[in-house]
Amino acid sequence: MSRTSESALQQEIQAWIRQNQYVYLATVDKKQPHVRPIVLFLHDDRYFMATFSGDSKVGQIAGNKWVEICVPLHEDGNTGYIRLTGTARIVSNPSLRAEAAELCYFFDEYFNGPDDPDYALIEFEPNYAEYLRPGERCSQSCNMNRYSG
Repeated sequence: MSRTSESALQQEIQAWIRQNQYVYLATVDKKQPHVRPIVLFLHDDRYFMATFSGDSKVGQIAGNKWVEICVPLHEDGNTGYIRLTGTARIVSNPSLRAEAAELCYFFDEYFNGPDDPDYALIEFEPNYAEYLRPGERCSQSCNMNRYSG
C-alpha cells in the first residue's frame, strides 16, 4: 500500500461517493446511536441528503449535529470502506433546497416540490475521513474540511 497525498485522497473519496450514493448515516439520540441507509449526493463539493421532515434522523441532527457516514466499497471481489466524520444541519435556504431537489434522482417519487413541508434537506460537512481501499489491509486518513487545501 502506498501513502497518498491528502488532496489526492480527498479526490479519490469524492469519486467513490459519486459512484456509491447508498451510504449509512449514524446519528445519536440521547446516548443511543442510530444507523440507517440513506442516499448521499455531492453538489459543488458539498454533501446532501434528502429525507422526510418527520423522520427521526431530522430530530436527532437538530439535537446533536455530530454524525458519521460509512460508505461500503466493493471492487473486483474486494471490499473496503470510507468513514466520514463531521456535522450535519437542516437546510432552510429555499434556493439551495430547490437546487438539491433537482439533483436528487428520487425526489419526485416522494415530494411535491422543494416547498413540500414533508421535505427536509440535510447538508453534511465532513471534517475527517478514514479510507480503506478495496483489497488493501491498512486504512488511510485525511482532513476533509472544504477549505483545507
